[in-house]
Amino acid sequence: MALATLGDYEAIDLKDGFVRVNTKKYSVEIPKGWEVGEETGFGQREYVSKKGEMSTMTGSAVNRTWDQLYQTSLFFIRRSGAGEPTPYKLSKSAKGLDVMSFEMVNDKKQPVSKYVIFKNDKSEILALSVKIKDRSVEKDLEKAFERMVKTAEMK
Repeated sequence: MALATLGDYEAIDLKDGFVRVNTKKYSVEIPKGWEVGEETGFGQREYVSKKGEMSTMTGSAVNRTWDQLYQTSLFFIRRSGAGEPTPYKLSKSAKGLDVMSFEMVNDKKQPVSKYVIFKNDKSEILALSVKIKDRSVEKDLEKAFERMVKTAEMK
């Protein structure tokens, strides 16, 4: 596997059309060829291609309930775009982490963005998102986001 060290992350070519992005706090798999942005001071990193945009964000959820995390998320999401939130759903990941997921939908009830937040036993979070701007590539974006969610690991 080819390994590229780029700033504050490393990328490993998985030879199946995807790349594993490893950081100090997490790893995710994204489609090969997507641009990996620098991590901001508040823990956000964007992954961009001509098809769309996905992102990750890390943070602390110490003394925060799922309701509080949801409301905080919505505060920032609503500042960046239109849409109505769906109720959040709670589940467990395949690796045993607590997970919250929800979407923002347009007036036709079509998703315009999707969100998945993992929380570990130290109350650290890894939030993943995808923005759907072009319906013609929605299925490709959903597959990419599903892979990102399925392969996400907190360190």
